[in-house]
Amino acid sequence: MLSDAIDRFVTSGELQAARDRAARDLRMVPGALARAREESFRQILVLGGVTDETVVVRTNTAFFAARDAALLPYDDVEEVVGALLDRGLTLVAATNGNSAMVQAPIFRRMHLLWTAEDARVAKPDPAFFFGAMERSGARVETTLMVGDRMDNDVAPALALGMYGVLIDRDSRALDVDAPRVESLRDLPALIEVVPSGA
Repeated sequence: MLSDAIDRFVTSGELQAARDRAARDLRMVPGALARAREESFRQILVLGGVTDETVVVRTNTAFFAARDAALLPYDDVEEVVGALLDRGLTLVAATNGNSAMVQAPIFRRMHLLWTAEDARVAKPDPAFFFGAMERSGARVETTLMVGDRMDNDVAPALALGMYGVLIDRDSRALDVDAPRVESLRDLPALIEVVPSGA
């Protein structure tokens, strides 16, 4: 498996740090995120003593193929998206990713698909969140961010005055300072406790 091979060279934290460095080095223009990810592989491979450019290209290609093949919506997504749309909520899919998954049918049901390339910045940058809200016509005080990372999704949203809910499917984040659900099926009931007009 690709992740096992990568783990022999670096930790996931080191890979994320390399990706972040590469993203800072490249301006957020169309295609820059893909180039940043390729550059992160280049930096990691150099750390492991590999400088052959064809290895960088093969690694990058293999990573995206494996990632895109593995990215399927969870079984609760269609049901909950439908329920939230039936309640008249505006739904925005906001992602730092640029995978083929954004072409999945579920994303056609969203009011807006907002990517880091659209924003020209990535989460957790406040400009990413403000851009999504501006484009969708949302207001900070009535926006709920649901994300699977506290540091990248929920904490920055809370810092901006939005509501935030952590989706913790594996029950790993038990001590977080935010509402937490293990399934999206728990989300509609939680939204009901958000004050109307808030």
